[in-house]
Amino acid sequence: MRLLFVVEGVAAEEQQHIKFLEQQLPLETLREGGEIGSSHVPVYSTHGTETGSIGEDTPSERRERKKWTLTEDVVLISAWLNTSKDPVVGNEQRAGAFWKRIAAYFAASPKVQGGEKRESIQCKQRWQKINDLVSKFSGSYEAATRQKTSGMNENDVVRLAHEIFHNDHKLRFDQKWCEVATSKIDGSCKKRKGDDGAQSSSSYATTTDGEHCPPDVKASKRASAKKTNEDISELQSLCAIKEKDLEVKEKLSKMGLLQTLIAKTEPLSEFEEALKKNLITEMLVVSHGLLFSQSGALEVVYSGQQEERLERKKRVYIERKREACHIRLWNDYFSETPTYLENLFRRRFRMNTRLFMHIVDRLSNEVHFFRQKKDGLGRLGLSTLQKCTAAIRVLAYGTAADTVDEYLRLCETTTRACVEKFVEGIINLFGDEYLRRPTPADLQRLLDIGEQRGFPGMIRSIDCMHWEWKNCPTAWKRQYSRGSGKPTIVLEAVASYDLWIWHAFFGPPGTLNDINVLDRSPVFDDIINGQAPQVTYSVNGREYQLAYYLTDGIYPKWATFIQSIQIPQDPKAVLFAQRQEAARKDVERAFGVLQARFAIVKNPTLFWDKVKIGNIMRTCIILHNMIVEDERDGYTHFNVSEFQQGDDARSLHVDLTYSTDMPSNIANMMGVRTRIRDKQMHQRLKADLVEHIWCKFGRDEDNN
Repeated sequence: MRLLFVVEGVAAEEQQHIKFLEQQLPLETLREGGEIGSSHVPVYSTHGTETGSIGEDTPSERRERKKWTLTEDVVLISAWLNTSKDPVVGNEQRAGAFWKRIAAYFAASPKVQGGEKRESIQCKQRWQKINDLVSKFSGSYEAATRQKTSGMNENDVVRLAHEIFHNDHKLRFDQKWCEVATSKIDGSCKKRKGDDGAQSSSSYATTTDGEHCPPDVKASKRASAKKTNEDISELQSLCAIKEKDLEVKEKLSKMGLLQTLIAKTEPLSEFEEALKKNLITEMLVVSHGLLFSQSGALEVVYSGQQEERLERKKRVYIERKREACHIRLWNDYFSETPTYLENLFRRRFRMNTRLFMHIVDRLSNEVHFFRQKKDGLGRLGLSTLQKCTAAIRVLAYGTAADTVDEYLRLCETTTRACVEKFVEGIINLFGDEYLRRPTPADLQRLLDIGEQRGFPGMIRSIDCMHWEWKNCPTAWKRQYSRGSGKPTIVLEAVASYDLWIWHAFFGPPGTLNDINVLDRSPVFDDIINGQAPQVTYSVNGREYQLAYYLTDGIYPKWATFIQSIQIPQDPKAVLFAQRQEAARKDVERAFGVLQARFAIVKNPTLFWDKVKIGNIMRTCIILHNMIVEDERDGYTHFNVSEFQQGDDARSLHVDLTYSTDMPSNIANMMGVRTRIRDKQMHQRLKADLVEHIWCKFGRDEDNN
């Protein structure tokens, strides 16, 4: 509705403007039937014509300009909107092709049939004018909305918006030539010098001596720049005066100190005697322009302004005593009788001592940066324990790089280098093992756990989390910002019951929701390419061959996704919703534990490079999985030995002989993709799961 108001306002404004110009143009111009703005110079034009060339014929007649009607404006707006929202092409095309499509859409509209054909450049220019006025009116409407008082309806707000639009944008043009137009109507304009007094059809409207045209944009900028230069020169003069005052005060202070030393009756110390000589020498140099050479001769020099010599700032060396720091670190945590016990080590390093030492040994043996080396004087450098501890502390506590300096004796740059090398080393050494695809044995164990929890064929749960990017580049902020206004990066993860993260897809901008991230994610690539093991299971007497994930309500209704029931009506649906939501919390718990273990993922990231941010996220997930593997037996709620039965006792089966190296053609890939997105199979599987859970847990619910 607001856009139609602006379009009508544009047409009305053009009609008023043309009427205003027709009143100012001579009658001879109107009788000739010329188009305003085509071949005649308006009264306010800066281009003049000679009086002798009025009667001459022009070599070629200009084509009459066709004005845009309100209907054409509406069709043009519709063409732009439909072309921009094309789900296939959209805005990602060249400007020439984009406006050609708009012109073709405009020409094909039945509302403009029979009219003049509009070229693409004409549509582009007209749209730019409409867009500019719409933007201005939108601002006027927002201002009118803020000024809305009690008792005003929508029509009053629109009327107030038109008034604001008229005052802020239209009157800028009207006031500039108001005095000129008034003087032309009153007939009080002066004639040019040398004019014989005869009336001419091309006479010029000039202002009187007391009237002046308001300054244009360039004149205003020049005046502003001149004023800025004057302010800068005035500030410089004030600074010079202040410096002179400081010099005078310094001279007076030195003179007072010299008088105090001279007035002393007792003998002066060596320091006071040297200070006295320096002050006397400096006073003589400043006052008389004399410098004393080492031989005692006097040399006359000019005592004007002396050039300031900026000494190069020397790098400050801090003796951190890194050897003593290594000994203290070893005695605190790694000796036979450490100061801090195993529980404090687990709290501060996020893992057990055995696992941390395993990581330290691998890094020291296979990464050159973490080996302890000697400098040119034969002094040992930082130890591997110091470097790895600094990296773990930064990842675990999410603090700045210089916070470990007091305990580990590493400066900020060295700590940052340790973090970057530690991240790269963890990914290269442990990434293939702890970010792997599930093996057939892993898949069989996950399916057994899923069946025990009431969901046969369920392997894991999937969801997304956001990591705030504090130092996101300004050019990318809108792309990565959500409703909160803060830029974030999305992590899509798949987690199992033991909090192991099997799939991690990190990098999409924060403006994408879970469905958009799923479209970019490679979570189903192994199934589509035929590289996933075959799975067969039965639910409620029916056999299925695609495992599924538990998700929340935003994910699509595919055969590989099972959501909860939003508003359950009967006891079966209520029980299914409770069981599904409880099992789906695995991935939510994994996100919570990951952020609790590594606060750098919880706090806004301070890095600028997105590649480094992605490496930090991958490293935290790898370390998280290593900790899960090391401590899995201590917190698991299921006895895995119960599922180590014969294959005949299971209702599900993983084909271990299925070859994952077999080539897959495009037809098979499209068929698997269609099976994954089958909505009918999703509804059938969900209904069978409801019945299965009721048969398995319904009696327990009734007894309770």
